[in-house]
Amino acid sequence: MKKLIVCPKTFGNTYKVCDYMSRELGIELKVINSTTKINLEDYDAIIVASGIYGNHPHKNISNWINNIQSRNIKSNVKFYTFFTWFGRGKSDVDCFNEIKNLLEQKNIKLEDNYMKCFGGGMGFVRKSHPNQDDYNNVMQWAKEL
Repeated sequence: MKKLIVCPKTFGNTYKVCDYMSRELGIELKVINSTTKINLEDYDAIIVASGIYGNHPHKNISNWINNIQSRNIKSNVKFYTFFTWFGRGKSDVDCFNEIKNLLEQKNIKLEDNYMKCFGGGMGFVRKSHPNQDDYNNVMQWAKEL
């Protein structure tokens, strides 16, 4: 099964975990912006990764999804999501639902099996994350996709 990780930027918590997952599991990693074109026909599983920003995914993720051409995707491809977040309320559920709705507009199903881990931020919020336990949990999840 050929897997792809789509990440919105080349730095930060989400990128750190995605880069680790890519290197350790041999999953291709693409850093995207709103105009990035990827031939999705080659993949069986696509992990859409994002930090959570005020209950929303990174704008590069939303814009990229809006530009997907569903006719260029295998009919049996599985989409998953991975988030880094500060653990605030149900922001992970809100972000998941937003990505799910964007994909559904393209007639693409988002699998309910998503992964999240804490991300450190601004020098004082969860500064010890992502840690090795976070990496291990995400790796186990990705192996099972």
